Amino acid sequence: MKINGQSLKSQYINEPIKVDGKLSESVWEGILQPLALTQRELFEGKPSEHKTWIGIAHDAQNLYIAIRCEQPRHTITAYELARDFNVQLDDVFYILIDTYYDKRNAFVFYTNPRGARGDYQVFDNGKATNLNWNTVWDVKTSIDSAGWTAEFVIPFISLRFESKSDSTIWGINFERNIRYLREQSLWMGWKRDSRLNLVTNAGQIHLSNVPNSKKFTEFKPYGISGVGGQRNGENSLNWRSLVNAGLDINYLINASYRLNISLNTDFAQIESDRQQVNLTRFPLFFPELREFFLEGQDFFDMGFGGDRIIPFYTRRIGLDSNYQPIPILAGVRLLGKSKGTTLGAMSIQTAKTNNAIAENFSAFSMRKDLGIQSTVGGMTILRINENYQHTTTGVNFRYSTSHFLGSKNLNIGGALVGTATSQTALNNENFAYRFFVQYPNDKFNIFLSTQQAGRNFSPKVGLMRREDFNEYFAIINYQPRPNPNGRWKWIRQFVISPGSVTLTRINEGNRLQTFQYSFSPIGLETRSGESIYLYATRHAEGIFVPFRIFANTIIEPGEYWFTRYSAELSTFRGRKIWFSGNYSIGQLFDGRSTDVSVDVNVRTSRFIQFTLLNTYSQGMFQQSGFDVLLTSLRVRYAFNPNTFGFILAQYNSATQEYLMNYRLQWIPFPGADFFFIANQTLRPLPDRGLTTASVNVMGKLIWRFVM
Repeated sequence: MKINGQSLKSQYINEPIKVDGKLSESVWEGILQPLALTQRELFEGKPSEHKTWIGIAHDAQNLYIAIRCEQPRHTITAYELARDFNVQLDDVFYILIDTYYDKRNAFVFYTNPRGARGDYQVFDNGKATNLNWNTVWDVKTSIDSAGWTAEFVIPFISLRFESKSDSTIWGINFERNIRYLREQSLWMGWKRDSRLNLVTNAGQIHLSNVPNSKKFTEFKPYGISGVGGQRNGENSLNWRSLVNAGLDINYLINASYRLNISLNTDFAQIESDRQQVNLTRFPLFFPELREFFLEGQDFFDMGFGGDRIIPFYTRRIGLDSNYQPIPILAGVRLLGKSKGTTLGAMSIQTAKTNNAIAENFSAFSMRKDLGIQSTVGGMTILRINENYQHTTTGVNFRYSTSHFLGSKNLNIGGALVGTATSQTALNNENFAYRFFVQYPNDKFNIFLSTQQAGRNFSPKVGLMRREDFNEYFAIINYQPRPNPNGRWKWIRQFVISPGSVTLTRINEGNRLQTFQYSFSPIGLETRSGESIYLYATRHAEGIFVPFRIFANTIIEPGEYWFTRYSAELSTFRGRKIWFSGNYSIGQLFDGRSTDVSVDVNVRTSRFIQFTLLNTYSQGMFQQSGFDVLLTSLRVRYAFNPNTFGFILAQYNSATQEYLMNYRLQWIPFPGADFFFIANQTLRPLPDRGLTTASVNVMGKLIWRFVM
């Protein structure tokens, strides 16, 4: 391997490599080279405190990357073992690979000294990431007195790229985090206005004799066996067997396009949603947790951002209005990119149940690269059943540059979306739009946006937290860094917000719905990893119909002005015990409320960690009041990087309901998984106390075959 400025060259090899983290093969002796890493934190522009060595090689099937990280053994921090581990806790090494060399999209692989694995996707030059993406690859590590070593193996079939007949160029970058020094160092793009996910700043890697794409098919059958019980009223549990089977098929059409087929799709291993308290008149947002919908989710992004208008909200698929599962009979998805054009297509068929009719959900998207970092695209979403056909169609654009005023980042974008059904056509009231300007840099971070939704805009596969509204939003953050040798050297960065303003009006009569002005007089992050923020916020809410804020508390129509104060505190997450907290107090409509949230984390060893989260809200109004406590305890455990799981217990004082989740995951080899899952819900019954309302216990095996 050769390093020449911003360019690397991978060595083609014929001899086999045993991936064990030892680098004992002779091939590595001539390949390992010093890697010049430069600090982004704490001391921008200075060389990394400890040396790093790198070697890159490939054969006809795999890409191999060897890393040697020098540092004294007693300073190495490595507690995490589970897949997609918490990177804020350990020493971590990242590898970013831009296989299309489009300076926009990339795959990131990372590990710690214990060999824990993590990966994610980067889209649109860091605009979005998919942290839940998982592919087939492996890494092994070893620790000695002078540092630690990692050996990565990434199969070419796990990556998407355009085949070249001779030399292939990809983008590549590296980041090393040394926890005891609070150091973050990169190979390229180390300035504070940059970061690893800004793909445009990556260097190059040249590969010769990269294999031409071969059509291959990956089969992943699954089987489930278990029992479940459901209580109806005060009767005893009704038990049933839980037996199911299905198949996922991944067909590599070529190196750029991949077809996924899912038959009898199942999500039994997904953990429960976190309990939330809703003290607003708008629906809550719950994130997507199902793997089938998470992979490639940026392909189906309309470009709206935020959570006010989400034209394509995949939790509408396979879940009813109470978020209870609806069986998915089959799904098909095509994702890929070629010659600057990104294509995505997906179709899902759900089954008919006692509470839902059979439906088909489909989405089609196309995005074209413009210039170096900009894009323009379009998307159509269909929801079809026996009663009607609903269509959501939109276009979006994004202009991005990392060379504004020399080396600053600037993003300008927008989207226009319309909805129609088989009974109604598009008109002016069926549209929504959004336009934004973003200046995301280290010293100043500025965001401006405007959006509007018409009276009849109703995306049936989307989420509308507000309807028939127009909104303006602006925020300015000033983030200076003190002199590292001066009086305030213990502070890494100030974060001061002169103002964050939101103004939302109902289109009909242009009536005020929400006004919010938030001012942060002080916010800071210390060099030791602590942070504190203070806020004062002035609110106005226009209420047009009575709404129930809590069980016995009604907010009557009117215009309410009130002020609230809040504080946030967090300690360094690299310690064995760390916590974060939020305290908010002040007026709320015609009353007062206090909200407290405390998150305590304890690491007893690299095998077990505890997280206790308590959220308490108290409200006092003219005629009534409320107290509600949400408590959750998560115990994460790991025996090794291939065997790990969690226990999650949640309590809601409003419903007096307890939720229990247990999951054990074993990875016999990359691409295969075994899950043991147990879920239990407990509720109080009159004269019987706390009683099991439902329980499920099951095992799920997923295997992998390649042809």
